[in-house]
Amino acid sequence: MTLPEEEKSQADLVEALADGSGRGARSIAAGYPEATELIASWIREAAHAGNWTRVDKFANLAAPWRAPGLGGALQEILDSDAVGFNKEDLVEILGEIRETDAIACLFRVAEGSVHEDAPAYWLCQKVISSLGEIGTPKALECLRRMTTRSWPDVVRWHAAVELGVEDELGFDEDQMLG
Repeated sequence: MTLPEEEKSQADLVEALADGSGRGARSIAAGYPEATELIASWIREAAHAGNWTRVDKFANLAAPWRAPGLGGALQEILDSDAVGFNKEDLVEILGEIRETDAIACLFRVAEGSVHEDAPAYWLCQKVISSLGEIGTPKALECLRRMTTRSWPDVVRWHAAVELGVEDELGFDEDQMLG
């Protein structure tokens, strides 16, 4: 997929204005209102090219806009075999925009990363937080599944805390944080 030349130069202009944090999103949208409709395709194009800096900038810019197609574009990246991108940021954005269609994808990210994510399980913690932000019954069910013995204790504890059931499941906070 390649963008038409006019859209490509507009993407370059918007990228130059974006600082990667999402700050200034309103002013960028005011100056380039069509960017909110196009940014998901720009993210896909950048991902296809392996331009992860651009993906990150655009994803963080698109989040406050709740840009159409953003959730789908981020899920495609997370479900791909691509390497070199910041999974934690994409996972966090899916929670921030409360992308209900991303619940299964988020759970797959946690399942696929749990063994490489030790000992702190940062990516799993981001997934847990995002599922909590989404907060639907399906998201909460995924969190409940993450409290089962098949998951490492640290992950189980974070999921239990997100659900508010850590005491009920018998976790000792001092031991978990110690």
